[in-house]
Amino acid sequence: MLSLAVRNTKKLVRNKVKEENVRLGRYFTKKEQAAFMADMLSLPEKERVTVLDPGAGTGILSAAVIERLAKGGKTKEIVLDCYETSADFLPMLKDNLERIRKKCYHDYKVRVYYTVKEENYILAQGKMTPDDPHVAMLDKTYYDLVVMNAPRELMKSDRQEYAVCRRLCSGETDLCYLFAAAAAASLAPNGEAVMLLPVVFSTGAYLGKIRNYMFERAPLSRVHLFLNRAQSERQTDDARKNMILLVKNTDENPATIRLTASYGEEVALCDDREREYGDVVRGEEKSLLLLKGEDDEAVMQTIAAFPCTLSSLGLRMKTGLTLESRHPNLLRSEPGDGAIPLIHPNSIQLGQVAFPHPAVKNQYLLPEVPSLMQKNKNMLFIKRVPAKSDKKALFCGVYLASNLPKARYISTHNKLNYIDYADDREMDFNMVYGLYVVLNSSLYGKYYQIISKSKQINTTEFADMPLPSVNALRAMGAKLIMSRIFSEKSCDALLTAQIKSGKL
Repeated sequence: MLSLAVRNTKKLVRNKVKEENVRLGRYFTKKEQAAFMADMLSLPEKERVTVLDPGAGTGILSAAVIERLAKGGKTKEIVLDCYETSADFLPMLKDNLERIRKKCYHDYKVRVYYTVKEENYILAQGKMTPDDPHVAMLDKTYYDLVVMNAPRELMKSDRQEYAVCRRLCSGETDLCYLFAAAAAASLAPNGEAVMLLPVVFSTGAYLGKIRNYMFERAPLSRVHLFLNRAQSERQTDDARKNMILLVKNTDENPATIRLTASYGEEVALCDDREREYGDVVRGEEKSLLLLKGEDDEAVMQTIAAFPCTLSSLGLRMKTGLTLESRHPNLLRSEPGDGAIPLIHPNSIQLGQVAFPHPAVKNQYLLPEVPSLMQKNKNMLFIKRVPAKSDKKALFCGVYLASNLPKARYISTHNKLNYIDYADDREMDFNMVYGLYVVLNSSLYGKYYQIISKSKQINTTEFADMPLPSVNALRAMGAKLIMSRIFSEKSCDALLTAQIKSGKL
């Protein structure tokens, strides 16, 4: 049945490419992944099973679940509801489901009753009511199983779906996350939902409300990651852009969560371990800490020994002040007219900030907007949006006020983050260089890759990141100043020696 759905879908894809030059292949779940997702579900111990596929496409995931249920031996009736609105997919979906219905009864004597609902799944759930501050459903149907690879589309605040789920959204939100929230709320007691979602769902701060909503109704029970194979011994196995989540409608959180992983688009497991629920689903925002193996475990254990955080040290990370597109009339390529230095991301060179930089345009800003000005003082800069050519997620540079002794004020580009004291004090040289040692190290780079799946450096995520004490930071900073070697290798050596000394 799954092979039938996949075979017909490939025909549709080929025809669309040939006739209309429309590439549809990226919308569909691969055969192996669909079978894998169906296998993750626990088969209900009853003869009649209800199934929901809220973004059915051509029915590949539905076919995988039906085939699994039919082969399980106990199910006699399958009631399937599919939601789909695409005119490209609907004819194939209906044809596939009808073929599957006949084949299922012929081969296994299992009856399939399916309904194709040609309507928007989110809008079909009804409007918000006081009973449910998030997603409320009218005449709600609950399902034993939900299988989902929802459409990916960034939803702005003027969309109808946004109005239905307004209290779940923090700015523009991908439609697939709202599908996931509504699907989790559609589970019958002990029902399970398996869903393919972007990995960024695990940590995105703006998705905290959705994660809370989901896991309150259906706690997480399993996560599967697809990994990129390491290109060298020094590189880690980064997660690919998608992951699979399994949630279950139970009254209490499970004691443990199963974490599995495979390479590429394959489904053969390369890692399989159990972790305590609270070690994976963390904090008020229910962010997910997804460890990919023993190396990640070692990194987390090492970092956990750091006694302080950015906040406890009285430090803060903030985003640069100047967005060039909003103030083009204030930008200057040369000093003059009282213009102040504007520090750009490209000014970070070999661990320090070079100003002025010959390859950077518009390095000066007219001081006509007070909110774009900040005191010229020692800071640590980090690129907020690393460039594709950057090999590190944390790309840092030390900025010293003494580099621009005549400047009382400077400004910072919006694609930079900076760290300084929250009470407006100035960091001493040893402190700022010590922070550089930690953040430029490969250990901290790996740590950040573990806890954050976003390509952008989020200031909120940094607030509670573990750090060594002030004394340890200053000690490492003093040694870096003496060596004048700002490479990652040098920072690794200094941090490793400090850890081994036990003086954190």
